[in-house]
Amino acid sequence: MNYIELRKLSLEFRRLSSNLLNSNDDNADVNLSRFLSYITKNEFIKRILEQKISGIEYDFKQCFQIETNGWSDFNIPTDEACHLKAQYDYMIFINETDKINVTMQAMNYCWSDRKVNVMIQKFLNKSFKPLIDFINDQISMEMIAMDEDRKANLSNTFIQNIETLNGTANQQANGTINNYNTNNDISSILSLINKIIPSLSSISDIDNEEIDNVKDDLEVIQEQLTAPTPKKSRINKALAGIKKFIKDFSMKLSVSLATSAVTKTDWTELIQQVEDFLTNI
Repeated sequence: MNYIELRKLSLEFRRLSSNLLNSNDDNADVNLSRFLSYITKNEFIKRILEQKISGIEYDFKQCFQIETNGWSDFNIPTDEACHLKAQYDYMIFINETDKINVTMQAMNYCWSDRKVNVMIQKFLNKSFKPLIDFINDQISMEMIAMDEDRKANLSNTFIQNIETLNGTANQQANGTINNYNTNNDISSILSLINKIIPSLSSISDIDNEEIDNVKDDLEVIQEQLTAPTPKKSRINKALAGIKKFIKDFSMKLSVSLATSAVTKTDWTELIQQVEDFLTNI
């Protein structure tokens, strides 16, 4: 896949997975079926799943203890591959078994809140979010690898700017010229984005849609910075979305940042560097 195709895949997958995790009694089975069909038929996702769980012998009912006289229970295996296979097989079981559906399975587990839609969402998150996170991480890592290749190609494509001028040259009365190193600016911004994007999956207490939106904004900036002619309007729009995200979720973000490698300084530095870049194009 090329970078654009991978970005489209990322957007489609996050939309389908978000729909699944936010399902209710009316659409849970349809959303599960659509999600399962997508990860089964998409060649990239199918390949990464096969590489991880191919040859693994593990009965999903060991993880999801549904054959019991009392409440069903979760018994998560320590081996990630076994856990992923259990989730995948459990999805198939729910989707293909007669007289079995998402709501029925959700109500077999003991939840503190007995509202049907709440139970469904808790069930889907507990049962299948680790599989969703794994696939998201694999897509992100592939995009990071492509970014590194793109940056390497970019450094070879740009006009060699050691001892040369880049950007706007402002001739002044004293004959001096203000310049900047475009290549270094872009590399620094891309490095920050590559650091921030993987950390988004660890942010809690913020709606998946908001996380997806800021990830899209970050990816737009990535795309534009490596384009032959960056579009200032698109960068400005994405930057505004990032600023709004930080403003709206400043308190929640602080708690999550405390447990990750990304700090508020990284977000602030990213905004500053993008603004500096915009003034020079």
